This record gives sequence, structure tokens and C-alpha cells, in this order.
Amino acid sequence: MPAFPPLLYKGFELHPLVFSRAFDRFDRHSRYAEGYDVAVRICRPVASGETSTSRVFKMDRQDVFADFGIARRAARQRGEDIIDGKVEGASVVDM
Repeated sequence: MPAFPPLLYKGFELHPLVFSRAFDRFDRHSRYAEGYDVAVRICRPVASGETSTSRVFKMDRQDVFADFGIARRAARQRGEDIIDGKVEGASVVDM
């Protein structure tokens, strides 16, 4: 069972993906001070045992989200914006 149940929006499941930003500096600061990057996986809900097509959309940002909860909410909002057609170059129309 997933830690968070999938979010449903207009007939799609949204799975916010929050992960630590890659640590690429060695100047003695905490690796956890780097913050979080986000992506969202969008798919159609299916019955147990069936497979569904899904797409993952990464949110490209220069800065990071400092808080896990804020990052998760931003991923959800990004998924909703993609479904609503507000994000250029990202579409789920053919799913």
C-alpha cells in the first residue's frame, strides 16, 4: 500500500514525486539543506492487477523547495495544471 493514496483529478490519478536534489557541492554544508525537486506521474485509474499508461513530468526550477509538504503540493498543482492544459509542451490528451 502506498504511503499516500493517489490524488484524483478530472479522471486522472496524480502521484506527486518528491526527491532530494542531487548533492553536487562539497563545501561542508548539510546535504539535506539542498531541498527537494519535484515531478508528477499522471495516469488513468485502473482496476487492481491491470496496467495503465502513465507519464512523468518533471518540474524544472533553478531553486529548490525547502519543505517536503510544499514540494508535494507544488507537484499536485503542476499535475492539475497539465491536465487543464495550462503547461505548454505537456499534454495528457491521448491518455
